[in-house]
Amino acid sequence: MPFVARLFVRTGIVYLVLTFLAGAALLVLEAAGRPAPFIIGVEHGHMGFVGWLVNTVIGVALWLLPLNRQAFPETQGRYPELASRAAFVLLNVGLAIRLIIEPMYAARASSAASVLLVVSAAFQLTAIVIVAWIVWKRVYPPPLRPGV
Repeated sequence: MPFVARLFVRTGIVYLVLTFLAGAALLVLEAAGRPAPFIIGVEHGHMGFVGWLVNTVIGVALWLLPLNRQAFPETQGRYPELASRAAFVLLNVGLAIRLIIEPMYAARASSAASVLLVVSAAFQLTAIVIVAWIVWKRVYPPPLRPGV
């Protein structure tokens, strides 16, 4: 399994554990009669969906989808290393910013928090566009060769 694919999957596993720890903490608080603010549940969902599921799906996709040697000859058909690393950094830095800033914003809105939330969304969207481009090039059928 290539390094970047492994990085996505391992990060997904870390987020899976963190998501379940956060979920357990939320349940303990509720059972104790002190439910957490709603925004913490939202963050728990983002940690599970983006942190675990999206990272894992991207890692497995980068690993298992068919090679396209015509689109990516420099990497024997896999994907551009720099693009995949950029997607990893953008997705996970964007998620980390959101997980830290959104509860602060919910508690007390500020223009700095608003800007950081927009940056977070832009980072994550850019990461997904990069991954979509890589995946599209890997699954889009190459032109047929004459005589095939």
